[in-house]
Amino acid sequence: YVYSKLKDLLGKEQDRVNAYAVVLDASAPYYVKEIEKYLCVMKLIDDTVNPKEAKAKGKVPPFISLTCFSRNKAEIPRVVKMGSIMRVHRGDTKKFNKSYQLNCDVGIKAAWLLFDPSDSVRPMSHTGRTYTFVEEDKKKLRELRKFSEKFFKDNDATEFASIGSNVDEIDLVATVLSRKSCKKNYDRLLVFDGEEFIKLAIDKDRYTHISPLDIVRIRGIMQKKNEFLVNDYTNIMKIDKDQAAAKELKRKVEKAKKDKKLSEQLDLYIPTVDKVKTVSVTIGSKAKAITLKELFELDPSKLKSQKFKVTVNVVEVGPRNPSDWIVTLDSKARKQYSISDSVKHYYRLQLFAKDFANSDDHSVYPLYLCNIDGRGKEFLPDADDEGTPKELKRIYKTITKPWFVLDLVLEPVVSEGKSVFFIVDTRLTL
Repeated sequence: YVYSKLKDLLGKEQDRVNAYAVVLDASAPYYVKEIEKYLCVMKLIDDTVNPKEAKAKGKVPPFISLTCFSRNKAEIPRVVKMGSIMRVHRGDTKKFNKSYQLNCDVGIKAAWLLFDPSDSVRPMSHTGRTYTFVEEDKKKLRELRKFSEKFFKDNDATEFASIGSNVDEIDLVATVLSRKSCKKNYDRLLVFDGEEFIKLAIDKDRYTHISPLDIVRIRGIMQKKNEFLVNDYTNIMKIDKDQAAAKELKRKVEKAKKDKKLSEQLDLYIPTVDKVKTVSVTIGSKAKAITLKELFELDPSKLKSQKFKVTVNVVEVGPRNPSDWIVTLDSKARKQYSISDSVKHYYRLQLFAKDFANSDDHSVYPLYLCNIDGRGKEFLPDADDEGTPKELKRIYKTITKPWFVLDLVLEPVVSEGKSVFFIVDTRLTL
């Protein structure tokens, strides 16, 4: 395949063109009744066509539009990250409203691949069962990622990505504060754009890639009085924390924290240094740092009591009632573990956690704490203390906040034929 730079697609209509480009903006897939097809509209840039080149040279547009068509919704790309890389095969360029745009009609001849902005040569999604990908493709991908990284670090790209022309719709760059289930088929998304708190009602199966504390660009929402509504084509894309747009939002949030009223609300969701203390690990340096995904791909029966260090956000604790975390010692357990008569209770619970170190992993993993055999004995207060039940409720409310981060040391255990991971001797400091 011969690939064209975006600048080469300007000036005349062309057929069966191939191109690599960076996604500056993208709608969600939506259905158009008039043509009986699903489509997605994107704004693409590369090193020859982008806002910076447009400002410097004048005649070059700031981006080129791409429209993907298909009668099958599954064949339409879903862009979840700003700066994703798009490859188009056998597209065509047409003149529309005095500008040239690129079309990718999957139902006729065209095909596409969608890559992560910075990671892997394996596409996140693609058309068809198979695709070609050779050394030349790897080179193109490396070059474009290098351009993209610098462009988004140096420029607040959200300024150029705005849909702009439709005055009834707005775009936002915001921090996700929470996502809560509010109805049978809907979730309530709460975001903060540096000036105000915005609530959005979204379908449960939409935007599943979004989690609390993500920085996102929300494209094309409507405002009616004090309510914000999403459209079929509204999209929410994650923005990397190193991008200029994310740094500008951080500056706005820090400024907002100086406002007493805003600060009180933000403190419920966004951590501040004086309010968050992560776990102080007492195991030492022998624990291997690992992601939860990597950890759960291992076979605990072959690890010979190795210890692993993970960084997590706790989604839920089971049982949900902290008082039920405490279990009364029976005579069999007391004898088996040589526990003195003065100790009457122990802890047994699960933490359901997401990986803080890997924001792309949305899985929830069960981690166990049972201190009857000495593991995790310092994680929670003494189970026999009179004030412990009240303290446990405070701990539960704190560690399940979306911004709270725990550093845990885990040890694999095979119990009753089941392989699980237990929290070992680690002190929880709140």
